[in-house]
Amino acid sequence: MIAAIVLAAILAVMVLAFIAFFRYSRTPEWGDSDVRKAALELLVSIGPFWGMHFKAPRPELPTVTTPGADPEPLPTWGDEEQPPPALGEGQPPPARGEG
Repeated sequence: MIAAIVLAAILAVMVLAFIAFFRYSRTPEWGDSDVRKAALELLVSIGPFWGMHFKAPRPELPTVTTPGADPEPLPTWGDEEQPPPALGEGQPPPARGEG
């Protein structure tokens, strides 16, 4: 009976520790911590014993681009001018009373 209580207490402490670590691991402090970096280095160093090899990403080649020529400005129309008809519409129909 006492063994079951002790095991239940140990399990409860482990679950609470896991929840606390899970919440802490989602904070910015964890991303910059030395513990995280040391744990990752340890896993990378012992991984090859079990066939897990870390492959560093290939560096991206630097590229140099220059801005192209300025595009032509879009045509604008004044208040009294009408824009040309859209493609496929042809000429607009005459207003009522005209011809």
